[in-house]
Amino acid sequence: MAKKPILGSRAEAPSLARSCAALSHWFSSGLGEEILSQQLALTQPLVEKLFGYHLMQAGVTSAVDFAACSRINHRFRLSACPEQEGAALVEFEQLPLPSESIDVVLLHHLLDFAGHPHQILREAARVLIPGGHLLLIGFNPFSLLGLSRLLFSSSAYQRGNQLRAARVADWMNLLDLQANTVERGFFRLPLQQRELLAKTSWMERLGARWSLPWGGFYIIVARKEVARMRTIKINWRGDQKPALTAVSSSPRVAARGHHHKR
Repeated sequence: MAKKPILGSRAEAPSLARSCAALSHWFSSGLGEEILSQQLALTQPLVEKLFGYHLMQAGVTSAVDFAACSRINHRFRLSACPEQEGAALVEFEQLPLPSESIDVVLLHHLLDFAGHPHQILREAARVLIPGGHLLLIGFNPFSLLGLSRLLFSSSAYQRGNQLRAARVADWMNLLDLQANTVERGFFRLPLQQRELLAKTSWMERLGARWSLPWGGFYIIVARKEVARMRTIKINWRGDQKPALTAVSSSPRVAARGHHHKR
């Protein structure tokens, strides 16, 4: 069986690649499948609202295609894990993609298990076009699921980073990414038995109804802000103060905006 080419590889494999197989196995458990199901249900209506030409999806498991409902024709997967079928192998700290070339970037738990999460977020912001969207899914440390990650370390999902949604949003803001939407899900006890999970479904309804902040995972949708240049009109006669006038965004951004409105 032919091996997939590795784009931008280095001598030492990142921790994300080493833990990916275990994470994929965990997501096939009762608890993992329930979380994936809820993530898919919350993500679908968000993805359907995003438009453009190119969508990049990357995550720690290929069990669910979060972009299947997208109206964007060109959708592709990138992965740090050789076990994922249908995905090109990359190192997310240095994406082999041109700057400002992707309309939608979807990251599924990459920041939770990467050795350099801030650099991965920086690369995602770099490849996004101005006005493009980043959809990020992460585990919430301030939840019943997050508490089990702090107390135990036997399962693969319990060995990652503990990144709060507010902290990730602060990182985004430094990269000109404006977090507009934050969704949360999985408010119940982190039980592996499907029967016990079903009996705690009332906790899910309660958490969703009251928009409680301690869901086991969060989904952030952020928009890359369009940088606008300003020119100074100099009054050579000197009788008035110089006026600042904003110029419109680049023709490339305007063209994509026209496409989105279709």
